[in-house]
Amino acid sequence: AWESLKDINWIGITGTNGKTTVTHLLSHILCHNKLYAPFAGNIGTPLCKFAYSKNNNSIDWLTAELSSYQIEIAPEVKPKIGIWTSFTEDHLERHKTLETYFKIKNGLLKQSEFRIYNYDDENLRKSQQSLADGIWITTSSNKSAFHKCDYWIDDQKFIFERNKRLFKLDNFILKGNHNVQNLLLAVAAARKIGLSAEKIKNSLPSYKQLPHRLETIYKKHGLEIINDSKATNFDSSIAGIKAIEGQLIMISGGKIKGNRYDQWIKVLNIKVKTIFLFGESAKVLKQALINGGFKKDIFEFSNLSELINYLFAYLKIHKVDKILFSPSCSSFDQFKDYEERGNFFKKLINEKIESHF
Repeated sequence: AWESLKDINWIGITGTNGKTTVTHLLSHILCHNKLYAPFAGNIGTPLCKFAYSKNNNSIDWLTAELSSYQIEIAPEVKPKIGIWTSFTEDHLERHKTLETYFKIKNGLLKQSEFRIYNYDDENLRKSQQSLADGIWITTSSNKSAFHKCDYWIDDQKFIFERNKRLFKLDNFILKGNHNVQNLLLAVAAARKIGLSAEKIKNSLPSYKQLPHRLETIYKKHGLEIINDSKATNFDSSIAGIKAIEGQLIMISGGKIKGNRYDQWIKVLNIKVKTIFLFGESAKVLKQALINGGFKKDIFEFSNLSELINYLFAYLKIHKVDKILFSPSCSSFDQFKDYEERGNFFKKLINEKIESHF
């Protein structure tokens, strides 16, 4: 695909978490401003379809989400703009070590003409001195971070480009601080392309959230049910949990990735009042929670159907405000991908809601 499309302006977006949202959001901002910037690669249209299309000359910017697998097999890709959203433990079944995984991701940024990094990500921040020159974004309220970054947001929700105030962030549809990071990455790229602050701001109200990412699927009778099936690792799960106010009931499980769940358990100890586990990882996660000092109820099930059946019996005798489906694991023990898992969860919930209320 690269050989056929290398004369087009590419934006290459990678990262353990956040890359799909940044890709989709940036594509929306550019398209809203009459630039043809289709999202492609790991989401949207496969890159090979654009390669074989006779209309690819009409593309202003190809907004490509690139996974570590794609970068590994196509190291020759050289985007005009490269964006690195985050870096945490993932895909070690293929890459074997964190160092190899990091090197592959970094390969895309090294190849990029212009680079944008997320300073809020601990691993990227620690590597700042060794990474190729680029611009950095932060949502930190620590003013020392402002001096090391080019884009930030203050406590009044004003977005700054260096010392220039761009616009105030109002009514942004996406929940959570991690999505403010995603927005700043997209804003930085849009500014590099040449869009005014006003044009970027005016594009945001019409943005539609992607499914399976902190997606509220039910909100009535004092109960909110949220589908975050895209939380396929512990770090993305933590980001989702922190984005929700108050205490919650949580549903987790699937095929476990790695064993670095200490921070996840710390967050659960603060925010989660009961957890329901399912799938291949249920027993391991239950023992890890107990070892990590989780003192609240833990329920364990073989599959999601059994779990949801019990959950609605539980709801009849317990007052619950929020239920978060945050698997924290991949879907490959029982589903082909997180989308199939999320759609199945929504189907089960919709069937139970009809009979419950």
